[in-house]
Amino acid sequence: MILGFDRRYVFLPVVLSIALVITAIVVVEAGQARLRASAAEVQASGRRLMLMGRFLRVMTDAETGQRGFLLTNEPEYLAPFESAAAEIEPALKDLELAYQEAQSTEGVARVGELRALAAQKLGEMRLTLNYQKEQGQWAAVDLVRTDVGKHTMDRIRKVLQQQQAVEGRTLNGAKEEAERDVLITRGIFIAGSAMNIVLVIVAGLLTTREIRRRLAEGARLAAEKMALEQEVAVRTAELSALSSHLQEVSEREKLALSRELHDELGGLLTAAKMDVSALRKELRAEDPETQSRWNRLLEALDAGVDLKRRVVEKLHPTLLENMGLYAAISWQFQESCGRGGLKCTETLPENELPLSKEAAIAIFRVAQESMTNILKHANATTAHLDISIVDHQMIMNIRDNGVGFPPNRLKTAIGAGWTSMRHRVVGLGGHWNAGPGPDGVGTEIEVRLPLDRIQIAPA
Repeated sequence: MILGFDRRYVFLPVVLSIALVITAIVVVEAGQARLRASAAEVQASGRRLMLMGRFLRVMTDAETGQRGFLLTNEPEYLAPFESAAAEIEPALKDLELAYQEAQSTEGVARVGELRALAAQKLGEMRLTLNYQKEQGQWAAVDLVRTDVGKHTMDRIRKVLQQQQAVEGRTLNGAKEEAERDVLITRGIFIAGSAMNIVLVIVAGLLTTREIRRRLAEGARLAAEKMALEQEVAVRTAELSALSSHLQEVSEREKLALSRELHDELGGLLTAAKMDVSALRKELRAEDPETQSRWNRLLEALDAGVDLKRRVVEKLHPTLLENMGLYAAISWQFQESCGRGGLKCTETLPENELPLSKEAAIAIFRVAQESMTNILKHANATTAHLDISIVDHQMIMNIRDNGVGFPPNRLKTAIGAGWTSMRHRVVGLGGHWNAGPGPDGVGTEIEVRLPLDRIQIAPA
């Protein structure tokens, strides 16, 4: 309950802060939308003002061309007049379209009024031009001096000024709204930031409190874990020592049993064979059936002697004491391959190392157990043994081309045999590893032993 309480109050400021951030984002986005709308309105109003200026400029250009022709009677002044007169209606059309897009009925009405005044003004200017052609230059000038055209142009300017005033108010309103939105957005942002800072500080304080509580809990758990690890280490050391002691006792018992079998059983079988051979010579039976029985008896005694020899070698190989580790391992390897029908190859160093008895028997047992596993489980047709000395280490590799083991099972010991191999190697300060062969086929067992742990110390 305490943990849940702390978590709830730690997460609450964070949730509120996130909610405030989301709200601020929404408000800011709404303000930005209004600002974009205001900017669009300002741009549209500016375009309308520009179109008004274009219309006034075209009207002025037309009036200038008319006056120039009336004063100078030069035909080249008619070209600017005609050009400006042709642009009046397009200018009014663009201005009317702009007000239609803005959905301003008042603006559209003003454009209609301007169109009527422009048509009137344009008619007056064409009338004076025609009058000049018919009545002469000064008659046309007198007609202009009546200020009829000036009155129409003043009305056009007045309408434009009124509409420009409307656009000016629109611009000012858009600017004021934009400024107001900026102030509101800034205020909301500042308030939200301040609230977020407060919430972050509160969340930080609560989180610090929770972290301290968890650190204390973690320290307590770490102390308990350390105590358990120490207890496990002590028990593991005791079990390792016990296992090593049991292995030593087992090897001593095997040695005693092998010597007893060699001496007692071997002596009995040898004596029995000698007595049978002597009796066969003395009796000299010519009966074929009797001779067959004598032969079977002698073969049985020979098989017993051979069985005794194999049992003795398995219990404690005499080659290990008489010829050394390499010869014992080679005999064991070849004998196992012969029994299993495997094609075997081996690579051994030329010079024998002065190994301690414990190291020699341990290495021999690892090789023996490896070959036993190959014969029982691998379904292999070939096996290879390699022993080398590299970087002050003895490296022994035993591999086959059998079915192998799944990778997930290779991570753990498979049966007591693999556990025994690992324990023997680790007890000598080495490393034991089992995995797929170099090409991914079969199984490879690798043993690495430091020479300073397995060699006999020089006297």
